[in-house]
Amino acid sequence: MIDAFQLIGRDMYQTGLVSSHNGTMSVREEGRVRVSRRGAMLGHLEADDLLDISLEDTAPEGSPEDVLIHQSIYRQTDAGAVVYARPPWTMALALIEDRLSPANDDGAESLGTVPVLISQRALSSPDIAQIIARSLKESRVVALRGHGVFARGSDLGDALRVLSLLEEMCKVVHLYRSLVGEEPQPVIRDRQERSQQGTPFRSRTDSGNRQGSGRSAPQRTPGGGPPRRNDNANRRPPNENRSGPGGRRPPHR
Repeated sequence: MIDAFQLIGRDMYQTGLVSSHNGTMSVREEGRVRVSRRGAMLGHLEADDLLDISLEDTAPEGSPEDVLIHQSIYRQTDAGAVVYARPPWTMALALIEDRLSPANDDGAESLGTVPVLISQRALSSPDIAQIIARSLKESRVVALRGHGVFARGSDLGDALRVLSLLEEMCKVVHLYRSLVGEEPQPVIRDRQERSQQGTPFRSRTDSGNRQGSGRSAPQRTPGGGPPRRNDNANRRPPNENRSGPGGRRPPHR
């Protein structure tokens, strides 16, 4: 029994499904439950890290915070093993989604759509234990927003397979959304192409002026210095008729 716990616990830690001192595992054994104690390091389990508890009685001192959940799952399902972990990709997606949908055929066949439960109560709450156990009647795995993921299986290896498959599925979703949600970088076109196709920034007229502006665009000096405004565009030509109301130029005095 300890060999199975050590093998699965090491895999959970090395694959990042748990950190050094969180997560729990349990196995149904002849009407009782063998569960990892509170604060045990799943990646470095020892024989005294496992507790033997009853399905009905009050758990002994040193039992994990979620021991009521393990007991309730065994009472309401045919699970042979239960794992609780905090996989980062799954927990992040569970913060914004109410259900986690499979990203591939393997996930659809093994997991279906994974429910995300929302509660402000602690893992030690009997109400949370009942809600999670009822959810695991229909699903192999369930996420509790802000707390982690519970998965059931015929043994520890089967429960780990379900848990790791969900984490892989959620990671693919994150990567896909980051790719399709990335805004394309603007392409700088030359002046002639901008006048024909427009610019990726602000729209301009064909002459290069901003729409609605009565001034000319600044001109670049030959030496590469600061732009110089073309003031001649707004000046009257020297031979323009500046006559008065009568159409005759006023006499010089």
